[in-house]
Amino acid sequence: MRIRAGAGLLVAGALALSTAVAAGGAAQAKERPCGPPVKTSGTGTAGTPWKLKSQYDDDGTPPNRLVAGEEFEIDTGVAGQHWTVVFTDNGTEFFRNNDDVSIATGIREVHPNPVPRGLPNVMAAHAERRDASGNVIETIDGSVRLDPPPPRCG
Repeated sequence: MRIRAGAGLLVAGALALSTAVAAGGAAQAKERPCGPPVKTSGTGTAGTPWKLKSQYDDDGTPPNRLVAGEEFEIDTGVAGQHWTVVFTDNGTEFFRNNDDVSIATGIREVHPNPVPRGLPNVMAAHAERRDASGNVIETIDGSVRLDPPPPRCG
């Protein structure tokens, strides 16, 4: 009986520790120095689901380490679709792929853009799917607004 009771206490202790670690990890993820991500999602003009996420980070190239990263996903569900994908920050283009070909799970583009301190950033993604003749058959437009980065950010 003593062994079983000891084992039970050991399991309960391990469970409590793993719960505390998981809770601490979640708290740390929410308290990133550059702030939480901003997200939006929707469907394109032909019904294809998409997601856009953006957030500040301090891992850019010196001397301006502050960047606003943009992550854009199109859930095509099929391989071989041809899309043009464009990222802008406050209306200025910083990434373009004129022939982004989907894999079975879709398209995923992730790109950072150096940004100045003290200003908000409107991060936007525009995508167009074309048929074999080059005609646009679906359009996606999404944007998120990042408030100015907090002073604690790198």
